[in-house]
Amino acid sequence: MKLPYTFESSVTSSNRITIPTMLTYIETGDRIEGYVQLIDDDATYPFDKKLSSSRHITIGHIKSFLPDKKLPPRVRITIQKIHKSISEDLEFNLVSYRDVQGNITMNYSTMKPQNSEQLQLDNFTQDFFTAYYTDIGSEFNQFLEPFYIDETKKWITPIVLPLIDEYGAKIPVLLFLILSQNYYQNYNDTLSKTEVLIQRLTDWIFELDDFNMETLSRISSQLQEIIEHNKEPKYMDMKAILSLPDLQREIVLVALKEHRNGGITLDTLVLQTRETKQEVSAQIDELVREGILRRFEEENTVVIDTLWIL
Repeated sequence: MKLPYTFESSVTSSNRITIPTMLTYIETGDRIEGYVQLIDDDATYPFDKKLSSSRHITIGHIKSFLPDKKLPPRVRITIQKIHKSISEDLEFNLVSYRDVQGNITMNYSTMKPQNSEQLQLDNFTQDFFTAYYTDIGSEFNQFLEPFYIDETKKWITPIVLPLIDEYGAKIPVLLFLILSQNYYQNYNDTLSKTEVLIQRLTDWIFELDDFNMETLSRISSQLQEIIEHNKEPKYMDMKAILSLPDLQREIVLVALKEHRNGGITLDTLVLQTRETKQEVSAQIDELVREGILRRFEEENTVVIDTLWIL
């Protein structure tokens, strides 16, 4: 069950409200934040509470947050945030699965998942691809429902990227964010920034071959910066591109135009800019260091392409 989580409880049968048992990631000593709603009343009253060994909230504690200190027979409780009693190291892992000629495999992970996590990911991926191929063309959400693994106390958030294979068919790729509770809380707080980055990546990728180790390593680092430090990549709009030095601007504009073709060879770029290969290469090196362009080899030919920050 993900946060925020809302449940109703009777306040007349006992003097306490117990946290639902399915919220296994909330433990003794954790401090929770949320709000109380009276049934048939839209007003909300915020509260926070450190949980005792029995994982309950006393009625008296809830009443202390209400204007008139009175409670009806039932209330609605919403838990929004958890502050762990034992400090967790922020832990982040990005894992991806793709279909390679009918063989669905994990092709990247920032760190090796634990065995229980790997099993959950394998099962989820198999079920997802089976459902996708059974009902091709159906709509699906890009951000799927997160789920929790009790054994490792981690949240897993699946993200779908619909990519195109070499035959023009739409083939989904699955990204999984494996997050500790603290990291998952940060993820929820910065979700709008993550959504922007994932959408830019989705718009940028045109074929499965782009979904490689270099791309995944870079997107993993950028996602971690957002979730851990609330820091987005430095995106560049056309105004920023046009403000680049003359040769860099020309190189970027040509690369942008050729992105849908898989990039442009260095030799062709030299011909189009009418500059020396040494000068063009030097400017490309600078743009690569800044994360604006990428340089790779394809059939022993150097190719230049844009990245998704543009």
